[in-house]
Amino acid sequence: MIKIVESQKDFGAMNTGTIRWVNLTDDDKKMLVDMINKDRAEEGLSAITIEDLETYDFTNYRKKLFREHRLKMGEAMGFDGNHMFMADQDVAKSGRRGSHFELTREYVEAYPNGWTDIPEDILVVTDKVPGVVIGHPVADCPVVMMTDKKQGISTVGHCSAELIDCHMPRMIGEVLRSAYGSRAEDIYAYVSACAGPNWIYESFPKWANDGMKPYIYDDHGEFHIHMIPAVLHQLMEELGIPREHIIVNDDDTLTDDHYFSNAADFHSPNGRGTSPKFGRHYAGLFYEGDDQSDIVIQKGRGR
Repeated sequence: MIKIVESQKDFGAMNTGTIRWVNLTDDDKKMLVDMINKDRAEEGLSAITIEDLETYDFTNYRKKLFREHRLKMGEAMGFDGNHMFMADQDVAKSGRRGSHFELTREYVEAYPNGWTDIPEDILVVTDKVPGVVIGHPVADCPVVMMTDKKQGISTVGHCSAELIDCHMPRMIGEVLRSAYGSRAEDIYAYVSACAGPNWIYESFPKWANDGMKPYIYDDHGEFHIHMIPAVLHQLMEELGIPREHIIVNDDDTLTDDHYFSNAADFHSPNGRGTSPKFGRHYAGLFYEGDDQSDIVIQKGRGR
């Protein structure tokens, strides 16, 4: 089957850079204290307590903690947390927007701990490498996933509002069509949780052109960003994917406390990065078993 997974906040922040005291899980705090105290004991220093973590600089432990988050997510969702990958979407290194990279068995075996630096925009995985997860850590942006069930090929890409404006959702489908010969009627799509229509800019965004411009609404000087309708337009009108082949997770990251949200954190009274909404969750997919006709969705620990 094709398993679509969204970590929510259940396993902690799903990248190194956004791990903070405010989003540590109870398990995180216990692990951190054990890691830190082991090192302090070797240096002849006194132990710290969980209460000390709020003011303790644990920057050097974030990478280890993030790996534990991946392993815990994998254990709960049926894959090896070391086999998770993301695309950096670094157009300067990849050379063009819409570039793609396929995760082969040889590549995964060469990088057994996963999470490598892949500059391309879009990741591809096939049923020949079951258990290999492609996705992206996000807060308010949707991750758009597509699969050709007949061929056993899937593509995934992070789609911020700016990337939707650049037609990234369409490009994710074009990889299937141009590189693998998929037909629109054989493609199924999933759009992960993202910020809903109450995501507001105080002025019209400078990055908005044809891809997003029709989906930004002026409400008395507040500009509401409607990402899902823009994504659906590209999937249905530009790619020709039938609406019944598209699943949209309509959870709103702004208001749903199961998810992190940059926009919600931005309005924290104590400043950015100070609320439990600060962080990144992970959304992606992988192949499991031999039957690729079913699509199964798991959010967090199974809600």
